[in-house]
Amino acid sequence: MDDPASSVASLLLKLCKGLSSNPDGAYELALSYLSENEKVRSVIDEGRSVKVKERQLCQKIHARLSNVSARDADKFNESYAKLKDSFVLKQREAVLSLLLALSESPQNSESTQQLFPMPDLAIPSATVGLSTAASSSSKSTIGSVSWNSHAPKQMGSNQSLPSTNSNMGIALPSNDRSTDRSCVRAAVLAATGVKSRCTNVWPRPVQMMYSRIAHLGFLHDRLKEFIDPSSGLMPQGLMGEGLVASIRDELTEYYRSIAILQSQVYEGDGGGGTLRRVCVWAQEPLHRLTWLANIAHTAHHKKGGELASCIHRFVRHGDERVAMLARRLLTALTYPLLLMLTRWLLHGEIDDPFNEFFIESRSGVPIDRMWHDKYRVREWMVPSFMLREQAAQILATGKSVVFMREACADEPTPADHHHHLHDLLQAHDASVSSLGRPADKLDSAATAWWEASGLRSGVGAAHAAASARLLAALSTHHHLLDHLAAHRRYLLLAQGDFVHHLMTLLQEELSKPATSLYVHNLTCTLETAVRATNAQFEPPHVLARLHVNLYPNCDGREDSGWDVFALQYRVDGPLGTLFPATCAARYRALFTQLWRVKRIEHALHHAWRDHTILQKRLRTMPEVWGLMRRVSCLRAEALRLCGALQEASFEGAEAAWAELLAAAASRQHLDRLLALHHRALDRHSIHAMIHHTTQELQSYLGNVLNETLALRSFETTLHAGINRELERRDQLEQLKAERVTRGEFPVGSADEARDKEKRKIFQQFLANRKADLNVWARTYRGHVTTLILKLALHAEVSLQTLAFRLDYSDFYKRGDAKLHEPLTYQHKRLSEIGLHLAKSKLIDHSRKK
Repeated sequence: MDDPASSVASLLLKLCKGLSSNPDGAYELALSYLSENEKVRSVIDEGRSVKVKERQLCQKIHARLSNVSARDADKFNESYAKLKDSFVLKQREAVLSLLLALSESPQNSESTQQLFPMPDLAIPSATVGLSTAASSSSKSTIGSVSWNSHAPKQMGSNQSLPSTNSNMGIALPSNDRSTDRSCVRAAVLAATGVKSRCTNVWPRPVQMMYSRIAHLGFLHDRLKEFIDPSSGLMPQGLMGEGLVASIRDELTEYYRSIAILQSQVYEGDGGGGTLRRVCVWAQEPLHRLTWLANIAHTAHHKKGGELASCIHRFVRHGDERVAMLARRLLTALTYPLLLMLTRWLLHGEIDDPFNEFFIESRSGVPIDRMWHDKYRVREWMVPSFMLREQAAQILATGKSVVFMREACADEPTPADHHHHLHDLLQAHDASVSSLGRPADKLDSAATAWWEASGLRSGVGAAHAAASARLLAALSTHHHLLDHLAAHRRYLLLAQGDFVHHLMTLLQEELSKPATSLYVHNLTCTLETAVRATNAQFEPPHVLARLHVNLYPNCDGREDSGWDVFALQYRVDGPLGTLFPATCAARYRALFTQLWRVKRIEHALHHAWRDHTILQKRLRTMPEVWGLMRRVSCLRAEALRLCGALQEASFEGAEAAWAELLAAAASRQHLDRLLALHHRALDRHSIHAMIHHTTQELQSYLGNVLNETLALRSFETTLHAGINRELERRDQLEQLKAERVTRGEFPVGSADEARDKEKRKIFQQFLANRKADLNVWARTYRGHVTTLILKLALHAEVSLQTLAFRLDYSDFYKRGDAKLHEPLTYQHKRLSEIGLHLAKSKLIDHSRKK
């Protein structure tokens, strides 16, 4: 709504102009009469003050323009007179105030973006029409500033034109002069895409120069089509809008140059505005618009980081002008990416409505899989100026912030690592402020934020700070080191006294069928083993997570308790990220394999104890001495193999576990801990032969372990038969003693016959056991030989070393010719040594030459 004071004053002034020949005097007289009414007086005073301010503003502007140019002051008076008579613009005072403020604001020539050369077609008036001034006209100024600050400058700040007869300012007839002026005007219009219809009647040289200038219009139309939303070529998203806005700024500057050129052609006398001068001026705009069109063509239907990578390829162009143009466009279009990047790094939030960010979020992911599956890097969206390692650091930094907020229930303040991004934002501000500066005034520190140095330092420091805070929370509040060590001690059987005592307590219980076991009974046994060993000194938060689990029978066979028993270490909360369900499955597989080997070793030790006890009673039974000695040797052989397997499993993963615990103690980033944890489990799996690279070895090891259990069953059967025979003979001796005490004959004919029969049966039993033992020994050593050969042929060096340890005395090698193949570990080592010696001799021989 219009101001009442201004409306009343304008109506009064209009009335005075219509009724009186002296409108100013009549206006003052009317104001004096109307001032008697106080209400009208206030309105009139306001109108008078507005008019006085308007006059003061006009006087100030007129005085300022008079100091510059009298012509400009006269133009202002004419424009202001037209403005007063117009009723379209109501707020004249505000407009005049804005114009005065703009004229008074300091003009910083270094910050203005002069992207295209300013045309200057005027020539000195003294040279017009004189043939003797041809040399001076050849040096007339066409443009004082190049379109890019890196363009080479000639003759100071002016461009020199070639001295040709066609460009001399010779006086032309009026018809030729009018024709030349029409050509120049048509060429200027063609530079904006407006084509002329009468170009066919011009001479061929004129047509060629006109076509050269008209190519600007073609490039202009291509760029206009690119930034037109209805064309379907404009890139989508915020970064695409940034590129479009930057190209629109380029076209705006181009329009300004064309407007100045057109004003010089239309308003001047046409003496200096020749077609050749316009063509020379058009060279640099043509070069710039050509590369703008090329960049726009490569950016079709692209968005996000893919669009940034497309523009970044032009930054490496050999032409410095093209590189600076691409740098300006890239800095403008990557500003939304910088905002998304800082928001992700500081708050762990993704504000990406057009899917332009190279990090995407997935919904429906549980909290324990948040770190692994919820966020991921879209490789095709990573800008080419960013390394894959930097993208991984950015992903981990944001995930650390989200993890602290959602999993650890700890809201990190932005002050934790926001100061590390200060250099990144400061680099962007400096690069934006220096885009329009000339090359000789560019600051060396004004580098764009996306350049390697600033990006690497800012992101690396923020990643280190966020990771240190996360690991500090996991280590302090959630006892990460304790749980890592507990997994190794109890699930990987590194706590020897606890494992041995638990196995001793569970021996009778686990020998029962699996269907007759109950978890609560086994849990009581577990607690007993904990109280009786060094496990009792573990922290409460460790012991509370140690449980017994019975895995169901999946293959339908009748399993014993040894086959379904397992220890379980339950973790939840933030630690579920480090020990997810897949990791728990790997621990279960490792526990099953190690528990099986440990059970076999424990059974063999128990058999050795039974053998030692039984050996003391065999003084009167010399016929079993050889068999028992043979069984003892085979048992020691199997025990040594089980011990070597366990030692290899622990020694092979010892270095990986030490590195993992050291990294957790030094609070390295979580992805590093996850990688080290998986590496430690891989090393354990490889040496336990349950890794995917050792599937063939797993079957051979299973055959060896099954045969070892068969030896334990054989020994149990043998000891049972010997004990029965010993008890029979003891009973017979006791019967003889009783008969002698009563004065009877110790042994009768029937007793002797029965004793011979029993001894014959026992001899047959021993013969059968010897035959079974021979078969078992051949089968067992065959499986062991195959296992050693496969270990020696495996690509893993530590498994080749295990093969050597299993046959360090060449016992199996002497019994099987297959181990003499040149691919075994010993021959490999000798071959490598011989190859190195041959290479060294060849090098020494070449040096002597």
